[in-house]
Amino acid sequence: MTAYAIGLTGPIGAGKSTVAQMLRELGAKVLDADALVHQEQSRGTVGYSAIVQQFGTKVLGEDKEIDRKKLAEEVFGDPLKLAQLERIIHPRVIARVLEARAMLPDDGILVVEAIKLLESAMRNSYDEIWVVLAPREVLIERSKERGMPALETQARLRHQRSDADFRSAADIVIENAEDREATRTQVRAAWDGACARARSSRGAGT
Repeated sequence: MTAYAIGLTGPIGAGKSTVAQMLRELGAKVLDADALVHQEQSRGTVGYSAIVQQFGTKVLGEDKEIDRKKLAEEVFGDPLKLAQLERIIHPRVIARVLEARAMLPDDGILVVEAIKLLESAMRNSYDEIWVVLAPREVLIERSKERGMPALETQARLRHQRSDADFRSAADIVIENAEDREATRTQVRAAWDGACARARSSRGAGT
């Protein structure tokens, strides 16, 4: 038996990190796939070397670390380059997720927050897929508050799945508009259900 695993995803600005924090407070072990990607791109790692070899030193900042903005500009809008980057990074992130899952006790629940979760080879390895959604105008406003211009957010949203696609892939949908307490109520109910399903799956495996 291994720990129960929940994949948490949704479009940019939907509030995945907010939901992830609520799940931490309820007892989940949460991994941020974006943070893992950042670690796997750090200077001195195999991922760093592979990225520089593939895309050149133009993606480096003055400190010789990979400049995430420069790298995004290099691959954004170019499916071939994006696929090359994902082939470098995704296997390393997946290995980190599997390691974390193996280290949890059998009665633990692992939540992996990832914007590209549905495109990952790990997609079918999760016991449940949770999707966080919000109205488009809310997504744009939240991203703006974090320093991303509205036009850039709109461009990124055009390259992400539609809400209908996200919903069709989801076992659980969290509607995260603007009422935090309403979101918290949904998260708690979904968490209670996941805990019950996790217990049931462990019983079925004995």
